[in-house]
Amino acid sequence: MTIQQANQYFAALPDGFADPEQLGALLPASVQHVQFVGVAGTAGKTAVARLLTAILHAQGIRAGVYHAGCEPLAARIQVAGKPVDETLLCRAADALAAHEELPMQAAELAAAAYCFGEAGCTLAVVELPDAGLAAALPQMPVCAVTAVGPDGVSRSVERLAALAGGVMRKDSICVTAPEQPKAVLSELIVAAGKCGCELVVPDPEDITFLEAEQFASRVDYGGYTVPLAFLGRHAAGNAAMAVELALALCRKGADISDEAILDGIAAVDNRCSIRVLSQRPLVILDACRTPQQAAALLRVLNMAKVRHMSAIIGLTEEEGAEAFFSALETGLSPEEQKKDKSTMPGMSESPFDKVYLVTPAGVEEQLTRRLTEKAKYHFDAQLCTSLDEAVQLAHANTRRGLLVCGSEAAALEAAELLAKA
Repeated sequence: MTIQQANQYFAALPDGFADPEQLGALLPASVQHVQFVGVAGTAGKTAVARLLTAILHAQGIRAGVYHAGCEPLAARIQVAGKPVDETLLCRAADALAAHEELPMQAAELAAAAYCFGEAGCTLAVVELPDAGLAAALPQMPVCAVTAVGPDGVSRSVERLAALAGGVMRKDSICVTAPEQPKAVLSELIVAAGKCGCELVVPDPEDITFLEAEQFASRVDYGGYTVPLAFLGRHAAGNAAMAVELALALCRKGADISDEAILDGIAAVDNRCSIRVLSQRPLVILDACRTPQQAAALLRVLNMAKVRHMSAIIGLTEEEGAEAFFSALETGLSPEEQKKDKSTMPGMSESPFDKVYLVTPAGVEEQLTRRLTEKAKYHFDAQLCTSLDEAVQLAHANTRRGLLVCGSEAAALEAAELLAKA
């Protein structure tokens, strides 16, 4: 296959679940020499994976990283800080195509593991939307469960936590997010106890926000003081997780200095997690898609006293949309919304004067029409035929700036569009 054919092969694979044993049988012998760090959870997987990988690179460790996401697979697998060798990925695609078809997530993970093994990586950080696939990877001394919350598929947080706990294994160290809901933490404690895994929970009281310019972040966690490219308390929790993961790897035999931890975290750039493209006018990109992420975004905007913005929203699913819009309006998580009976939809003071709904690539326009009707209960909302139209309307009608959120696809498309403007 060519690299274009390989990317198309993976993109065309169906969703579904795979048997980890079937997946493991497809991995070459070279994968046995790679130690993996699996990152499961609902929100924060990409940020934690990028932060930890940057720490490993700062230490001089030949490390790989695989991100789940919407971009072509060749852009989401990296080795030693660079995109994966296209020849390796093509070979991985050829090897997988010669066997029974795997679901997309399993095939992508298998291809990434293949590339890491053949490229001589000693460590590799992999995002695991399906934590059960962790069992296919031969060595995983350290793993992570990021923030767990509603995922738009009608599963309880307890069930989601139990599924994320599938990343754990005997004698490993699992680092989870600070301030997990009690129900989530209880499930993770049970999962860790059952498989003999040590669970590490960063103490929220060890996270201190230091003085910084507006829309900048400087955080101290347990004596590790760094500028952080990500904004908000949720992002600071991700940084704390990265520190604890690095320390856990040290306990498992890796050599990672304090300087590498500080330099790595400081070096990470922000692609689409409350990313401020400019301040005059204010332009923010955020791939937030869950109610928790929407609430975190609104807290950042409210702390900065931002008002009179336009928001462009490109959601890819209808389930969970009502909770997303409510969180983006009120800043309350679904659990907090249930307790707070004082706020009526559309009555909260909001940073947004106008909201525009757009249809991300691969999503039916009829879905966005229904989402627009839901959004009208919370905002002055309008359906747009394209992101380009929405950006033009937002620029014309805003007094402060614009925000693009709702999905990674919408945020990345907006970044490309705005770069050309």
